[in-house]
Amino acid sequence: MRDLGLANKVVLITGGGGFLGSAFAQGFADHGARIAIGDFVKEKAEKVAAELKSNNGAAIGLGADVTKEDHVAKMVSDIASHFGTIDILVNAAAVQIYPGKEITEIESNEWDFVLGIGLKGIYMCSKHVVPVMKKAGRGRIVNIASIAGHRGLPGGSAYSAAKGGVVNLTRQMAVELGKYHINVNSVSPGFTPNRLTSVNQYAGRADDNKSTVPAGVNLTTPPLGRNGDALDYVGPVLFLASSWADYITGADLPVEGGRMAAR
Repeated sequence: MRDLGLANKVVLITGGGGFLGSAFAQGFADHGARIAIGDFVKEKAEKVAAELKSNNGAAIGLGADVTKEDHVAKMVSDIASHFGTIDILVNAAAVQIYPGKEITEIESNEWDFVLGIGLKGIYMCSKHVVPVMKKAGRGRIVNIASIAGHRGLPGGSAYSAAKGGVVNLTRQMAVELGKYHINVNSVSPGFTPNRLTSVNQYAGRADDNKSTVPAGVNLTTPPLGRNGDALDYVGPVLFLASSWADYITGADLPVEGGRMAAR
C-alpha cells in the first residue's frame, strides 16, 4: 500500500511549541520525518524537540520571531545547515486576543501584533524557505488558516482578518510557485476547547484569563456531534504535505465537523 512518502523529509513547523504545532510535529515524526521546531519561545521549541528525540526522532528546536526577517533568515539557514534542506513548511504560528475586542476597541498595536504573527509571519517564512525548495526542485507548504477566515468571529476582527488573508495568500502562493513544483495549501481548523496562544502568553507575560475560547464565540455542537481536538487536524496537514496530494495546490481544507455547512 502506498505510504505518505514523509520518511526522512525535513519539516519546519512554526509555532511548533504550541498546542497544534506540537501535535503536527509528533504526527510527522511518527511517519519518519525529521523535524525543526520554530517558536517565539525557544524553550518551548527545545522542549518539543527533546520529546521527539526521546522517542528516537530526529528533531531540533529553534527560537525565532516570525515577524523579524533576521530571525527567520537565521532559523532557515540553521535548519538547512543541520538537515541539508527543507522539504515541508507548516506555517502554524498564530496569536489571539483574550478577551475578544470589537473593531472600535482593539488597539492599533494589538492589530499589528495579531496580523504580524498570523499573516506576515507566513510571508516571511515562505520568502526564506522557498529558495531552499527551489534548489531542491520541489516542496510543500501547508498554511494553518481557520474557519474564522471564512466567517465572522465575535471580538476577533484582527484574527479573522489575518486568517482570511492566509486563505487567499495560499491561493496566490500556489499560483506563483506551481512552476517550481511547490504545492501550497491551507487547512482551516474549527474551534477547539484549547485556545490559541494569547497576546500575553506570546509576549511571555502572565495571562490570568481562564477562558478556553474567545468571548462571544459559539461552540454549539457541529453536525458531527463534537468539537475538534488536535488529532483531528494532524491527518489533514500530513495528507496535504504528502505524496498523496501531488495534484492538489491552492486549496483550503476546512476541518470543522460541518459547522460551515450548517451555518
